[in-house]
Amino acid sequence: MTEKPSTASVATPTNPADLLRSALAGVLRRAQTGELPPFVATLGLPGAELLQLVRYVFSATEVSRYMLQNHAALLAETPPLVEQLVDLMLVSRSAGADEQQARWLAHAVAAASFGERHLWEDLGVSGREVVSALLRHYFEPLYQRNTRNLKWKRFIYDELGDELGQHDLRPSGCGHCDQFTQCYPPVPVPHAQDSPVRTEHRCMRNF
Repeated sequence: MTEKPSTASVATPTNPADLLRSALAGVLRRAQTGELPPFVATLGLPGAELLQLVRYVFSATEVSRYMLQNHAALLAETPPLVEQLVDLMLVSRSAGADEQQARWLAHAVAAASFGERHLWEDLGVSGREVVSALLRHYFEPLYQRNTRNLKWKRFIYDELGDELGQHDLRPSGCGHCDQFTQCYPPVPVPHAQDSPVRTEHRCMRNF
C-alpha cells in the first residue's frame, strides 16, 4: 500500500517540538512495555544523552521510570543498522531545524523501525500524518524524495539500501505485518521459457 506525502493532506505542525516529544515518549513507552526490542529503550544513545532526552520529554516525577540500570548492556545490543539509518536522516536535516532535536528524532525513528507494526504505531503517534509532519519539518530533503509515495519505514530502508548497494534491504519486523504483501508484493520470476511463472517476495523498486 502506498501513501502520498502531499503538502495538502499533511497539516503543518504549529509546534514541531510538541510532536517530537510525543514521538519520543511513545517509542520509549513501547520499549518499556516490551512492544519493541529491548535495545530500543536506549534509542541507541549514550547514557548521558538519553538522560537529557528523558528530562526533555517527561515530567520530573516520570524521569526515574525511564532510567536504565542495564543501559550499557542494552546499548551493546543495538544493531549497527541503527546508526546507519540515523546518519542517513541527519545528512538530510532541514536548514534551520534544531540539531539536537533532529538527532533525537533520527534515533527514535531508526530504533522504532525495528518494531513489527507501522512506524507511526511504534512511535506511539496518532497516524502517518504525524510522521510525515515530523519528517517534513526536521528532514525536508528526505521527505521530498519520497516521490513514489511509499510508507515511511519502507522508504527510509529503500534509501539506505540504495546507499549501501543492498537493494533488497528491508525492516526486520515487516515480515510479521499483515500488510506485508501490499508493501512488498510478489515479483514474477521467470523459471524457464516454457515453465509456469513462479513468484518470490522481493523489494520492488517501482510500483
